[in-house]
Amino acid sequence: MIPRLPKTFACVLAIFTSLSFSSFSSAAANTAAPHKPTHILFLTSDGFRTDYIEWYHPTNLKQLIAEGVRIKHATNVFPTVTTPNMTSLVTGSYPKTTGVACNSQYVREQDRIVEHPRENSAETIAETLHRAGWKTAAVNHFMLADKGTDFYLSPGYDESAKTTDAVLDLLKNKKARFVAAIYGAPDHAGHNFGPHSHEVKQAALSVDSAVGKLVSGLKEMGIFDDTLITFNADHGMSEFETKQVSMDPAAALRKAGFRVAKSQAELKPDTQIIVISAGVRLIYFRDTVAEPNRKKAFQILSSIAGAEVLDRKRLDALGCHNNRSGDLIVSPMPGYTMSRAGEKGGQHGRFAEQNPILFFRGPGFRKGATVESAHTIDIVPTLLKLVSVDPAKTVDGKVISTALEH
Repeated sequence: MIPRLPKTFACVLAIFTSLSFSSFSSAAANTAAPHKPTHILFLTSDGFRTDYIEWYHPTNLKQLIAEGVRIKHATNVFPTVTTPNMTSLVTGSYPKTTGVACNSQYVREQDRIVEHPRENSAETIAETLHRAGWKTAAVNHFMLADKGTDFYLSPGYDESAKTTDAVLDLLKNKKARFVAAIYGAPDHAGHNFGPHSHEVKQAALSVDSAVGKLVSGLKEMGIFDDTLITFNADHGMSEFETKQVSMDPAAALRKAGFRVAKSQAELKPDTQIIVISAGVRLIYFRDTVAEPNRKKAFQILSSIAGAEVLDRKRLDALGCHNNRSGDLIVSPMPGYTMSRAGEKGGQHGRFAEQNPILFFRGPGFRKGATVESAHTIDIVPTLLKLVSVDPAKTVDGKVISTALEH
């Protein structure tokens, strides 16, 4: 026969057991793995430089940053122009992989200048997620049209409010789980008026208002805390400096006797060199140009004051395409512009515009944190890791592990 415990002792034992079980349950809940995200919003604002946050105080974006993790220095691809960067953002790949090197590019195997290239050789995040069973969509994102999206809408590149309405419609009525969208107003305002203008401030705040409306819609649908959000840009924007390079590269080459084309209309059978303008100058040698003339051209371009010439070794290190990015790129030195010195407006394409906005918010990301640096090609593998989907073999970027909760 087991002796009965005194009532006082039994009571204390019961309380201790209850507290221990409660503490164990609480600890287990606190150490449980975070829930898996159910949605991804890939929001890109064309030409939105990172310091617009400090300059113009967009309250909705600042709130998302406070709840997430911001990349202090985000490095985009070079040249810092729209088409190659929009492509690299949604593929996680350098131009060497995508084949999209510039807004216009000379395609050697076709012997022609292609305007607005859309033939991307890398897999997009939409294609990867679609293969994994996600329903995918895009709004205004021209590099995702017919590239893994179930739905595509184009309500207006500069129409921030209409863009948000389209995103919400895709989430609510089409049940899309991944939506990429471009808010384009800051880029056009930046080109026309410069980054420090009232017009750019209004454009940035119009995007902020649209994002605020989007967040409200996510909360109404009950999916805000289950959604991964990245807000990013393809490039920054700068004013035109007062100093200009001593001579335009195409003019310098022509002065030396080379036959130069700057557009498809100028391309003739006897053209020797193609020069493409993109804030910098992409230089392509026609196959008929012998090595001595290539060296001569390099010397001429190297003599331009206020500019530097990037050879293939440097271009390869930057992830540029070994063909479509040109044989050389002439880039203004810091403090110099290639043209329009001192004029009103804004420019990009140079190293100086490697200052796009980039932040993340959602389950699995750190909160109220800052990461010193990352590359824009790192966005895709980072998002895919949090939804447990393997990245495509064409991805060149790496997971930003310092942005994640551990």
